[in-house]
Amino acid sequence: MGAAAPAPTVAAQTGTLQTPQPTATYQPAPQPVAAQPQPFNVNQAAAQSLQGAIGGTRQAMQSPLQVGAYFNPYQQEVIDRTQQDIERQRQMAMNTLGAQATAARAFGGSRQGVAEGVMAGEYGRMAGDIAAQQRQMGYTQAMDAAMRDRAARLGAASQLGGLGQQAFQTGQAITQAQERQGLMQQALQQSLIDAARQQFAGYTAAPRASLAAPLAALGQAPTPQTQTTSSQPGLFSYLQAATMLPTLCWVAREVYGEDDPRWMEFRDWVVGHSPDWFFNAYDKYGAQFAKVVRKVPALKYIIRPFMDAKRKAIGYK
Repeated sequence: MGAAAPAPTVAAQTGTLQTPQPTATYQPAPQPVAAQPQPFNVNQAAAQSLQGAIGGTRQAMQSPLQVGAYFNPYQQEVIDRTQQDIERQRQMAMNTLGAQATAARAFGGSRQGVAEGVMAGEYGRMAGDIAAQQRQMGYTQAMDAAMRDRAARLGAASQLGGLGQQAFQTGQAITQAQERQGLMQQALQQSLIDAARQQFAGYTAAPRASLAAPLAALGQAPTPQTQTTSSQPGLFSYLQAATMLPTLCWVAREVYGEDDPRWMEFRDWVVGHSPDWFFNAYDKYGAQFAKVVRKVPALKYIIRPFMDAKRKAIGYK
């Protein structure tokens, strides 16, 4: 016989489907973010120290002294113990007095009563004097402690004020150092601006200076004119300029080359934007100067920046 089959489960008997239950997972608690320390501000520290010094001084001077807070907490116990010792001495003296009266066969008499009264008064006065002295001593000590505490508080306030003054002076020194550094940076920037301005002035004057030497070699140096003239070109002027265009830019064609369109861009500047003295000198001596450039190619590197600047001044790249 084979092994018995396992008994069906309750879920199988009822026809329901078992679903797996989700398992709980451990979620660690979020760690608090540590606060970032604030940077030290020397001016704020000086202000806080000054406020603390003023508050401490006002409190030490205006608040009551509170001498009772400085009393010895065991003073009363000392007084009580002293009184107990005096009382014991009184009782011992009274016993001795009674024994003496008994030996003299006068115990209980009037003389014994007077002697006991006098002895009790003396011991009472002694107890009172000692208690008063102890209390006076305790008060003196408490007053001295209170005054020393007040002096210590005033000293702490004064020290806090001194620290505030030191912090203020440190802040002033930092401010002055920053001011000096700012002035140095300003002077450095101004020197850079002045150097850039001089360099730009030299750059803008370089083309004219580069043309001055070749023109002087040809015996024709441009003379700056202070008088400004203007003219309204008419149709004849434009036709005359158009007839001169093919033969005008000898130097530009020599500098850039016949196939480079930049010489025509420079020609536009010569015709439409150049000063009269430059236009006349270029028209009169341009062909001869172009021959000089052809013989001395190094002049091209001197003249080309001037021509490029003039081309770009009228919108060409």
